[in-house]
This record gives sequence, C-alpha cells and structure tokens, in this order.
Amino acid sequence: MAGMKVCKFCGVPLLAGRAHTWNPDGTITQRRDPEHRMLFFDSDGLDALFSNIETLIGVPIEKIVIESKARATTDYIRNQIRGPKGRLVRLVGPDRIIGKVVEQGRAMGYGDVRITEYNWKEMYMYLEARNPYSLPLLCGDIRGANQAFRGIPGSISYEATGPDTYTMKNYAEPQAPELAERLLPEPRPRKPGDIELEGCRGCGAPKELSRFSWDLERGTITDPIGRFRMAVFGPVGLEVIFDELARELGETIPAAVVEAQRMHAMTRMNELWSFARQADIRRWLAIQGLGNLVALDGDDDGFTARIENPALPLLLAGTAQASYESVANSKTSVEWSLADDGDLTISVKKA
Repeated sequence: MAGMKVCKFCGVPLLAGRAHTWNPDGTITQRRDPEHRMLFFDSDGLDALFSNIETLIGVPIEKIVIESKARATTDYIRNQIRGPKGRLVRLVGPDRIIGKVVEQGRAMGYGDVRITEYNWKEMYMYLEARNPYSLPLLCGDIRGANQAFRGIPGSISYEATGPDTYTMKNYAEPQAPELAERLLPEPRPRKPGDIELEGCRGCGAPKELSRFSWDLERGTITDPIGRFRMAVFGPVGLEVIFDELARELGETIPAAVVEAQRMHAMTRMNELWSFARQADIRRWLAIQGLGNLVALDGDDDGFTARIENPALPLLLAGTAQASYESVANSKTSVEWSLADDGDLTISVKKA
C-alpha cells in the first residue's frame, strides 16, 4: 500500500517488524515501551473462542468483550498521550489521530478500517471496517481510542453492510463509573531467557515472519499453511475480558475459557503439528510472544509443561490439551497453575 514501508529484505511492514522486539525470554515488546507486551497470534480464533464460550455458558458475552477491550485500550492510549502528546492530539484533532492509528492497524492485521464521518460538536464518528481481525475486539479498540483521545466515555454500535464489512458508529454516552474505575491486571515479573530466533538483517524481526502473507490493502496477515489469520496485539485486552467474565458470571469461567480454546485449537491440529521436538514448540511459542517453554516431560498417559513469562495462561492450557488429544486420539483432562514467580505449569492426562 502506498506510504506503508516494508522491509526490503523480508517484506514485513516496518510498523510491525521494526516497531517490536522479539526477546530471548519468549516475549514480544514494543521498542518504544519495553514494558508493554504484544502477541503475534491467531486472530481468526478469537471470535471462534468467544462463540465457544457463549455455547458453553449459554450467555451472550459480546457486550462484556467490547466493554472490557475498550477499557484496556483507553488505559493504554492515555498512558501514551500524556504531556506534550496530549496537547498535540487536542491541536490536531482526535479524528485525524485516530485515522492515523487505524491506518497503522493495517500493518498489524486489524483489517481495512476507514473513518467516513466525524462530528466534533455532536461527538460521534462513523467508520467502515472490512476484514476486522475480531469484530467485538475492534469495536472495543475504536471505542477505547475515542474515550482516551476525547476524554469522555462513549459507546459503539455496528451494522453489517456486506461480506465481512461493517459500518460502526462511536458516540458519547455515560457509562457505569465502577467499570471505568476497575484496575487493569498488573504486569507479571519476567525471567531472562536464552531463546535465539534468527532475525532479519533489515528490520530485526524473526525471519520466520517472512513466510506469512502481509496484505496491506486488506489489512490482513495470513498463515500460508493453515490459511488462518494472525494479528499483532496486546494480551492485556484479552486478560481483562476473562477477568470481567469471571467477575460477572462466576468462578467457572476460567475452565470454560480453557475448554473453549481446546475446542478451537482442535480445528488447528493437522498432520504438520508434531510435538516430537521440544525446540520446535519453544520457538513457535516465542515467535507468538506466548512465553518460554523451559520444561516438557511426557509419557504414555500425558505430559507436564512449564512455561516462564506466559501470556494468556488459559489459552495456553486449552491449546496444550488439544495438542495431546490430537496426537493420542484420546479424551484428556487438564490442570494448570500459576506460581508466585509467574511460571505456568500445565498437566494433561488421559481421561
């Protein structure tokens, strides 16, 4: 796409490759904010995950998903525009800044999003979104960005206007004070690691990213093998969603999230998926920014894995369960726990 620079060596957009660091500890962080973690993750699976959760608990969750993601996005952007940057936003106008943000989202796999109308006096914004990486998460992103830039709470609605195409309206609207005041999860401590990913000599991103198809017109990143989409986004937004679901719907939610992810991950397993080599699993987790696999012990009845610096522990547990079931062709049970030092232990056993 015109104006969007890509690395001349690997073809990865510089806004995705050069703007992030793949660390030896299994994490991805923003270069300008090394404390802010990111993921390179299966975005097709996000809406499937939410749908599976709704099926399991029998309750619609879209409103909670949008509200929670908006809260996380608002908090993040407010931290980014403190001081002189905040004055620049007020001078230039939120619509132009948000337009720049959604344009950059093409490089991150968020889809083709364009502002079609903005009215500062009436406090509303219309957008057209094609190929959203996740419809409810994108709604939360748009709502949260506007809340951060305009300094007032808002709401968002959408309407399907074509295949994978939506018109969105973001507008000012009061919200429950307790939702806005809830704190985001505290960052977990990180342990050093020794993962080595061969980097591109141009942008520094892992060379393996070059095998993905980066379509800047459509705003998509596609895995050429599985033909599913990926996106670059922060894990905090999903963690806030899971915390809010548990707060609203009860303590059975974590187990439901694990099962929902197991159901989805089973659709990703194929003949190319093999757990014969721990090094391959470790590298793939690190490329996604999901953590550092430091131990994997198994026998005929199951396996136990330990991951340092884990992101999205519930999704890791569900994926681990699906991986063993696909190999063993057997139903399983799974247990997971987070230690005080942040390590995630997952045990999968034949049922």
